[in-house]
Amino acid sequence: MDPAIALSPRRMDEAKRARLAERADTPPEVLFFLANDPTTTVRAAIAANAATPPLADQVLSRDTEQGVRRVLARKLASLAPTLDPAATERHRRVTWDTLCRLVEDDAVPVRLAVAELVAEQPDVPRALILRLARDIAMAVAEPVLRGSPLLGESDLLSLIAAPPAPGTLCAIARRPNLPEAPSDAIAARADPPSVAALLANATARLREATLLAIAHRCGDQAAWQAALVRRPALSEAVIRSLQGVLAEEALNVLLARPELSAGRTDMPGPSQAAAADACGMDETGFVSAARRGQLTDCGRILAALCGLPAGVVIRALQRREAPLLVALCWKARLSPSTAAFAQLRLTSSTADELLVLPGGAWEMPPERMQALIEGLFAPSAQSPA
Repeated sequence: MDPAIALSPRRMDEAKRARLAERADTPPEVLFFLANDPTTTVRAAIAANAATPPLADQVLSRDTEQGVRRVLARKLASLAPTLDPAATERHRRVTWDTLCRLVEDDAVPVRLAVAELVAEQPDVPRALILRLARDIAMAVAEPVLRGSPLLGESDLLSLIAAPPAPGTLCAIARRPNLPEAPSDAIAARADPPSVAALLANATARLREATLLAIAHRCGDQAAWQAALVRRPALSEAVIRSLQGVLAEEALNVLLARPELSAGRTDMPGPSQAAAADACGMDETGFVSAARRGQLTDCGRILAALCGLPAGVVIRALQRREAPLLVALCWKARLSPSTAAFAQLRLTSSTADELLVLPGGAWEMPPERMQALIEGLFAPSAQSPA
């Protein structure tokens, strides 16, 4: 570069000064001079130039134009892996201090420019990550809370105990492979949005005791129910605790799970004999028998509740006809959710073939269901015992 040209930027027009500001071989003293240029485009070019001396970057960190500071933030954030808060070398120390100033910038886009570049890097200064994780703007904090490998369990627990912003808990709850301790801490706070996010995070590690505690409190939390019934590998204890708690839509999702198909679960449970002994002649007993796929027990309970002969009802159930089964549940005054449960477990129906509408309404009119029951006693419906 011609030294005469390089040292006389005052005599250049804006376009030439901008080109000079972009060059890697422009002398440092000229770059420092251009950091105070009256034109934003020139100062932005200086901010982006990797050859700009640290003291010029320090000047630009106070620039009145947010866009200039944002460009500088991206450049310095890309250098974060090379920085050390304890460095004594002057240039590195100035660069670190300038980056810290930008992380404290009043403008969210400036802070976000740093967060976007360092959020998932494993080799940036930990102090930088901790500051960003505590940002009150979730646009800045969330990428770090969800993705930084530098946040340990103790850091997460501290953030959960004293959330810097309302969205902090939700961001942590969505973190991939969230360990048990932070999961427990989020569940214990019982914040509806964050618990729903935790349950929806299939990779979050949740102890059975935590899931049971959530299940016991989810009666009036539709979002918890929707996420809970979709979690992989629910234990038998958790599934059992949800009985009678779920709203219709969540119940249908639960009953459609593969481990609940064919009237069985893949998880160990009480022996069939013990379960049969505990089976009462009421709705709870009917649900228990239906869960095991025991048509005979289901028929006896329905017959007792309907006031009909047991043999007739048992033979009716053996036909595995969904309309007839639902009609018998209606006659027995069982809840619509129990009828939906029985239809999925005792017939070949799928979730979209349920004869119970969302909200617990019967799809068939009462006269239709009554006619199906009366049809059991027509001569053509009788068969030898």
